[in-house]
Amino acid sequence: MPPEVPRAFERRADGFRHAAAGGLWLAPLVYLERARYGPGWYGKVVSADPQRLLAWAISKGIPQRALQVKSLPDVDMPRATRRRLPGYHIDLWGARLALAYDPQMLARRRDSSSAPPLSTRTR
Repeated sequence: MPPEVPRAFERRADGFRHAAAGGLWLAPLVYLERARYGPGWYGKVVSADPQRLLAWAISKGIPQRALQVKSLPDVDMPRATRRRLPGYHIDLWGARLALAYDPQMLARRRDSSSAPPLSTRTR
């Protein structure tokens, strides 16, 4: 059985819910000015199920050591008392972005400019 394909969602909260239930969430791309591998577009695949996430990564030739632990917010709780749930992710950048993200969308992002307007950048 082939591994699950990560899903993108219009709303981040829906993505967090999908990941918390063990699905693979394709998080929105962000442009990082200061990042480990230099400025550029970064993405990630997120899940509460490390085995499912690893199965996807291995199917794409991504080594197991790429798996990182990072908790997920329980978006169904009020923000003031929100608890954190176990979570995992695999970062994607450069050529690895094409392993999960739509190649046409990536090309549009790259062609539009090398960096988004300052108002949409994150650190």
